Amino acid sequence: MQIAASTKISALIKENPAAIEAIASINKHFEKLRNPLLRKVLASRVTIADAARIGGCEVERFYEKLAPLGFTVAAGKSTESMAQPVYTSNAELPAFLANLPAERLRRLDVCADIATGNDPFRKIMAAVDKVEENSALLLINTFEPTPLMAILKKKGYSYFTEEKSPDLVHTYFWRNGAAEPLAEESIKPAENNFEDTLARFAGKVKRVDVRHLEMPQPMVTILGELEKLPAGEALYVVHKRVPQFLLPQLDERGFHVAINEVGPNEVYLLIYREPTSEV
Repeated sequence: MQIAASTKISALIKENPAAIEAIASINKHFEKLRNPLLRKVLASRVTIADAARIGGCEVERFYEKLAPLGFTVAAGKSTESMAQPVYTSNAELPAFLANLPAERLRRLDVCADIATGNDPFRKIMAAVDKVEENSALLLINTFEPTPLMAILKKKGYSYFTEEKSPDLVHTYFWRNGAAEPLAEESIKPAENNFEDTLARFAGKVKRVDVRHLEMPQPMVTILGELEKLPAGEALYVVHKRVPQFLLPQLDERGFHVAINEVGPNEVYLLIYREPTSEV
């Protein structure tokens, strides 16, 4: 496979899964690729050039690590400019979107919400719930909303994403037949007594504070901590809000969540698995 600075990390991994270890060995910034949960969130929207900037290294380091795996640099691309690339979508719009009249496309821009630290979850879900048959919602965001896509796919919605730039992603949602209503209770955590649950895990709690992180880094950090959390222990998260995008993913993976909403911009989460009884 020929590669360039604009090649997506996900494309490298799809071509040869050994690329995960090759990239992870460059420096500690890329070790998160070994975590399948974080890899799903990050790899699909990061190019080699983006990753090099994140890791503070040269693009050539990627070429060196990937060469033994059979990757070759496209002619004329080994010294290509590191200026911000022009992003265009290589994928064609699905027929439904291509033929959709402009007046049937609703737009929701949540970039300002993300920039100011406001959680747009409820605003997005309210907009999606208003999508009728033969119409669609265009969500304008700063990153690919992977958790939201997973939630809505299960509810009978189709989606399509276009990366306009490293910090601008257009995601379209439309009903795939009779979509299931987006009942709010389906995304709420189980009812738990926070203090009682915390007492159960006395001395077996790992604490992490994600209040200073920008979306989607809180979710990425929490999933990373859970991946290495020892059995029988709980993760105590200090957050600015209840992470609605994260809750369904935790439920899918068998985690329980106890929540203590202390006040504005201060929420405590206790994430744990119930111990399995031995026979």
